[in-house]
Amino acid sequence: MEEKILYAALAGLLHDVGKAVQRSRPDPRFPPQDARDEKQPVHAAWSFDFIEKTPVPQPFRAPAIHGAYHHRPEYSPAADRSLSYLVALADKLSAGERIEQEKTDVAPVPQMISIFDSVSVDSKAPRSLHYLPLSPLKLEKASLFPTDKRMEKPAQAYEKLVAELRAAASRSDLTDPESYLENLLSAFQRATWCIPSAYYYDKPDISLYDHSRMTAALAVCLTDFSTEDVQTLNQAVFNDWADKPQAGDADLLNKPAALLVGGDISGVQNFIYTISSKGAARTLRGRSFYLQLLTEAVLRYVLNQLGLPYTNVIYSGGGHFYLLAPLSAASRLPGIRRQITEKLIRHHGTALYLALGYDEIPFAGFKAENFSGQWGKMHAALSTVKRQRYTELGDDLYSLVFQPKEHGGNREDTCAVCGEERTGTRLLDPEDVDEAGTENRICPVCASFENQIGKKLAGAQFVILGLGEPKESPARTALDTLAEFGLSVHFAKDASDQVDLLGDDTHPKRAIIWALDDPDKWIQTPGIPSARFLRYTINHVPEGLSFNELSEKAEGIERLGVLRMDADDMGKLFQTGFQRDQKSFGTLSRISTLSFQISLYFEGWVKNLVESEDYKKLIYAVYAGGDDLFLIAPWHIVPDLALRIEADLNQFSGGNPAIHASAGISFIHGKYPVYQAADDAAKALEKAKRTGEKNAVTFLDTPWKWDDFAKLNQYKDQLVKIVNEKGKGGLDGPQSLLTLLRWLADTEEAARNQRKKKKPERVWGPWMWKGEYQLKRMLERAEKDKNVELKQALSQVHQQVSTELYENLFQWGKAARWAQILVREKTDGRT
Repeated sequence: MEEKILYAALAGLLHDVGKAVQRSRPDPRFPPQDARDEKQPVHAAWSFDFIEKTPVPQPFRAPAIHGAYHHRPEYSPAADRSLSYLVALADKLSAGERIEQEKTDVAPVPQMISIFDSVSVDSKAPRSLHYLPLSPLKLEKASLFPTDKRMEKPAQAYEKLVAELRAAASRSDLTDPESYLENLLSAFQRATWCIPSAYYYDKPDISLYDHSRMTAALAVCLTDFSTEDVQTLNQAVFNDWADKPQAGDADLLNKPAALLVGGDISGVQNFIYTISSKGAARTLRGRSFYLQLLTEAVLRYVLNQLGLPYTNVIYSGGGHFYLLAPLSAASRLPGIRRQITEKLIRHHGTALYLALGYDEIPFAGFKAENFSGQWGKMHAALSTVKRQRYTELGDDLYSLVFQPKEHGGNREDTCAVCGEERTGTRLLDPEDVDEAGTENRICPVCASFENQIGKKLAGAQFVILGLGEPKESPARTALDTLAEFGLSVHFAKDASDQVDLLGDDTHPKRAIIWALDDPDKWIQTPGIPSARFLRYTINHVPEGLSFNELSEKAEGIERLGVLRMDADDMGKLFQTGFQRDQKSFGTLSRISTLSFQISLYFEGWVKNLVESEDYKKLIYAVYAGGDDLFLIAPWHIVPDLALRIEADLNQFSGGNPAIHASAGISFIHGKYPVYQAADDAAKALEKAKRTGEKNAVTFLDTPWKWDDFAKLNQYKDQLVKIVNEKGKGGLDGPQSLLTLLRWLADTEEAARNQRKKKKPERVWGPWMWKGEYQLKRMLERAEKDKNVELKQALSQVHQQVSTELYENLFQWGKAARWAQILVREKTDGRT
């Protein structure tokens, strides 16, 4: 990577670090006592102080100081002020709106307002404010979730956050500049994700982390321009942002500034789920995590080929990534796309495909009211590539994609898990032969998902990625595919594990350490420079249990529950969520902050829930990240888990009605094909999303709004307590109560259908007085038996049903069905 690229990235990343230092001081109004008198803002003086006293090691110190002059680059003492002007322009483009002239109506407080307080899908008035805790990134509710309370002593919290930045910035043991830069980026993520970039003149909903890294990315892109052009453009942008346009500015601002690049790996759903039930539990988690590794490998390959640092990544996850690139990258991206396509075909045939699309963003496109439109153009370009896949192969399309294979039809080479035919298959188990005498075999690739990834991922605290030169490899295992992109993978259970990267035959030059959870101590990579990142990932699965054995852990019927869930209208939220009165304020930094917060919930907090003792480690997480998830567990756990995830999402977003998710829950037996289970749950999810404004869950083949589902859960709990045996915490009540409620619901539904009335409308009939009679008889029997507790419980159900004039019979009928399958004896396998 060129020095000018690294220096631009570092200068952009550190340009506003003084804001954090300044707010940690007893009186943040004043600069350091020994500050230079160079007509710089106070926070810039603290940036100089941070860089000089930390100290930032050579050769990064001078570029960092140059970047700190971004407010007044003309006062920089450097002979060459180009980097100062570069960061000045990048800073304006990243902010997209900030000219410090007028105060906002937000009371000055050095605490970040949740980005969710700024988004809406209906342009409603601003909502009440919720403040993020000033806490390092950590999977604890007290650290992640916003509240309506301000901190009493924010300076003390800032001091702790600044200490983490100092520790990362002063590391002089790193011989590799790229690793130093990425460690600093990681420290910014952990320490400044909750720090507002600006708070006195601006609404403090953009994190210093996102503003700084996007400034770094843009500074890198602007290295394509001459110093003279950067100075001219910087003034033109300033004029436009300050509403003081000058002649010729408009032409300058309409010139392209950078490329917004999107990558999307197609075929992910089929790749993960289109496997048989045979050996599915063994390979599914490894197969899913492999897709995360492949996304990272492809992303790193693109960055490496373009000579770009990781600061240029806007978002990566769920088979997608977005990044900023210099205009000069446009000539290289088609060739990179073809290289990636050829590698994926060699290893996965046409099962996986990377769509790589991009669009030029003019300087004016970074302005708040314009950027969301640029985001939409990039996605349109990406969609075009997806519709025209493999056109990059040109005349080689037929030979690489359509030419028939020279072998085929060999049963002994056919994998029982994925159905593909590959040489080197072996028996799935040493004595694995089905009733028909057919040997069930597993191919080397599926076996690698189990042995080289899945088994090692379970319980691992760290994943170590070796970054080296791409190595052309035969398509034998998943690790061979990753090696094609220059990535090797190692797993470590804790910081004491020894990982020999020097002995790796991929010869990595440096390493990336992913901590899958909050680490007390980081693992070391002797002899190899490394960068440390938090990469929250669910990695605990029910150990040693097949899906069939996992279903035996269910209460009531032996079934698994499959949960598919995703956030609603995310595309719309990114496109129009920041619009007010037909004007958008969706800057690059805001969109970056929003994407980070959403992925933090689905990757981080959902991990925290799934791996908690509440669910006794019985949840098999196929995937959780981006804005969606796919989980498998004993069926009785799943409804409660779905309710928890939705309730916590509501709290995480400060109760914003625009932020919600929909879910689909289906039941399967342990030997049910995974692809069919995934399809069933996907259909259930789609059914939920067809319900009004979405924000619903499909359960027992019925879509419910979340409030109604919570009420259904409450009804179910009441009924289970009544009919369950005393030895199981119940009241030994009449099972006929469940039969009665189901009959009432079915009878009303039949009457409604016969009268062709819609569900919201009332229908009346004799079932009402019959139900009243039967419920009162049950009460009388409980009174006769002197069972006071049972009588009270039955009386409560009677009051709820009759007080509502039998209006909620449908809901009570479904609650009774739920209760029946929950208390049913395991020997009864019917559904």
